[in-house]
Amino acid sequence: MQNELISKFQVHDLVIRKNPDPDDGSMTANAAREQRERLGYGIVVSKQIAGNPAHLCITVLYPKAGKTYEIAESLMESAGDPANPWK
Repeated sequence: MQNELISKFQVHDLVIRKNPDPDDGSMTANAAREQRERLGYGIVVSKQIAGNPAHLCITVLYPKAGKTYEIAESLMESAGDPANPWK
């Protein structure tokens, strides 16, 4: 039986790169901070399963940069939580 992957995002959701722990000085964390600053907020334009092993990915349009990028869903977070707008 195949496991079904459940996406936490919908097309048109507003997202941003997850902000790593401030104490994390790894190259990955530094790259995440740089991307968050350079790209800003994005809009999910499509969802797909990609990679090996297969994992959920989203295509995000970044208006600030005028570009789209594919990224693992696990590296992104919702820019606004409708259930808790003050979060």
